Amino acid sequence: MSLNSLFEHIHQLPSVPAVVGELIASLDNDRISIHRVSATIHKDPSLSLKLLRSANSVRYGVGRNVATIDDALLLLGFDRVRTLVIASGMVGMLKEVPGLDRKAFWRESFMVANLSRTIVRHSQLGDLAPETAFTCGILHHVGSALMHIAHPDVMQRIDALVAQGAPRTELEANRFGYTFSEVGAELGRRWRFPETICNALTYQDKPLDAVPFSPYAAAVHLAIGLYQNIASGRREEHALGEMPREVRRPLALDLLALYEDILQLVRSDDELGVFLD
Repeated sequence: MSLNSLFEHIHQLPSVPAVVGELIASLDNDRISIHRVSATIHKDPSLSLKLLRSANSVRYGVGRNVATIDDALLLLGFDRVRTLVIASGMVGMLKEVPGLDRKAFWRESFMVANLSRTIVRHSQLGDLAPETAFTCGILHHVGSALMHIAHPDVMQRIDALVAQGAPRTELEANRFGYTFSEVGAELGRRWRFPETICNALTYQDKPLDAVPFSPYAAAVHLAIGLYQNIASGRREEHALGEMPREVRRPLALDLLALYEDILQLVRSDDELGVFLD
């Protein structure tokens, strides 16, 4: 099945909530106001309630009751609120996909998102947004959802092999002629996400091929490698030491601070329960 044929199944994939689409598009707008973000979130009562539930959770608790969207924006910060709503909306969108282990899918997505944000936070390059990196991480595997809809049996066979250490991209490219990265990038373009994000999804598996260099693709690539090594039983310190130098060097990372923050992150509680219904 060609990539074009795959997208004949896109109608079986739920639509991205309008508010989520607006917030993702706003990541490319440095001049968007906090009032505009507040007004956008208020358009979706369900996502507003989920935001307040997240803001009042132990994971994000700020020591006082968060009763309104404006409280959340004030106490958690503009960027964090925006990405919490994006994450909540995407989790709610992908509830029932044939053969896709929803909990495992989102556990990986959230860890990759948090690792990507931490990596970019410690980059010494200018003009990078950690919350954009988080969004790229949350979306990094979204193409897999459409592939599970179109190829449920084959994707389950691939999933089983990947769980034992097989390379997903090689198996998908060999079987289909495309991978979840390419599918995710095309979904992003059809959903009118910023090209910065679509580019990161395209090159997450081969960040050094991106011209110009995509720091977000590099961050997601490093985050995926860290997650996979840790999930397979490698000690966190060893996984950090195995980050490919050729990918991390262009990011100009403060390695000491990065290693300290990542060790704290991967040893902290799983935040998935905040988002899963």
